Amino acid sequence: MSLPSFPHPPSDRILIIGAGIVGSHLASFLSSSLGSRVILSDKDVRGLPGSTGHAPGFVGQYNELSPLTELAKRSVRHYVSQGGDAFQVVGGLEIGSGLEKRGADAKSAGIQVEVMEKERIMGLVPDFINEDCVDVRSTSAGLFFPQDGTANAIQLTHLAQDQASKNGAILLNAEVKSHVKLEEGWKVITSVGDFEVGKVVFCTGIWASQLLPSLEHSVVSVAHPYSYSIPHEERPNKMPFIRWPHKHVYARDHGTKDGLGSYAHAPVKVPRQDHGQTAYGKWEDEFDSVLQDGYELLNDTMAKTFSVEAEGSERFNGLFSVTPDGMPLVGQIQDGMYCAVGVWVTHAAGSARLLAETLLGDGKKDDEWLRTALDPKRFDRYTNEEKNDLEKRSLAKYNDIYNKEGQSE
Repeated sequence: MSLPSFPHPPSDRILIIGAGIVGSHLASFLSSSLGSRVILSDKDVRGLPGSTGHAPGFVGQYNELSPLTELAKRSVRHYVSQGGDAFQVVGGLEIGSGLEKRGADAKSAGIQVEVMEKERIMGLVPDFINEDCVDVRSTSAGLFFPQDGTANAIQLTHLAQDQASKNGAILLNAEVKSHVKLEEGWKVITSVGDFEVGKVVFCTGIWASQLLPSLEHSVVSVAHPYSYSIPHEERPNKMPFIRWPHKHVYARDHGTKDGLGSYAHAPVKVPRQDHGQTAYGKWEDEFDSVLQDGYELLNDTMAKTFSVEAEGSERFNGLFSVTPDGMPLVGQIQDGMYCAVGVWVTHAAGSARLLAETLLGDGKKDDEWLRTALDPKRFDRYTNEEKNDLEKRSLAKYNDIYNKEGQSE
């Protein structure tokens, strides 16, 4: 394969590296104004070898960190606008006692939520969970977020790519090896040849620190176990996705199969040299017992469909990135260089839109607080010695990934 003919001078081109859900949405948004000035590059644009390709697709809008709640709201609005079944508003169910304050805080943030007793929870997810594991020691057994939903991250990404292509953006199957700063813009070295651009945007997920060593301590890749049940007929009605916050376990209906994952283990950092060509890592021995503990939250019949012995079931180690404060890095790194990394499906479209507006010079003043919160340079003030501690803080965020709490700086 050789490089295509680029219709614009180098200074007018914007290269987006990484065609996952963030990069593809950014290409879609930018190309609506810039057309073929936008280049989206990945080693396999449609194949999605990064974290998007295995994302469970849980989209819960409320988070203790207000920037994440705002990004999630914006993302959901966009996903819903796409129509079809790429995003389904099935609701999100959190099971456990002592969640009343979380529910009240969510309401204050403008998120629709309902406190539920055990009987109503069991009615929402019949024949799925172990009712003995539904805690009824308090006045509530859980929370229900009716406007949350489940995303097909691959489908949403392909829709964004299709729109970008329709807008005139150039989709390029090429692995970016390195980049060199020029007097004006950047020279990019790829697997199919070198070319120049005016601006470059890194949406590279777990590979961010390989191309940008300056992010080594602020974007850390971790291992995570997820599993699929044996195939089955689709249910007449889609179930809400389920979280057991105190157990660090979650599950969802994928249509013809079910999924379950767990954060109930010590965080496992995956070094840069171990990333390989996809966002799948080697299986960690401890993951077997971690998932088994999660299956005990299901009823016996459902738990058996996830068994290793059950033909057609599947389990894997899906890599993704964490950051020291639990928030993505979105914005300008230096003149002509930008990034959107450490971004989840839940916040992908909102993050991409925010960055697109920045690149187009259309950033709203009302969003200044959000751009400041996500500024990728926010960790630059740390000394080299202090930066070593950033990695520890990133790993400490892993176990409470869905219920992040801010840390004072």
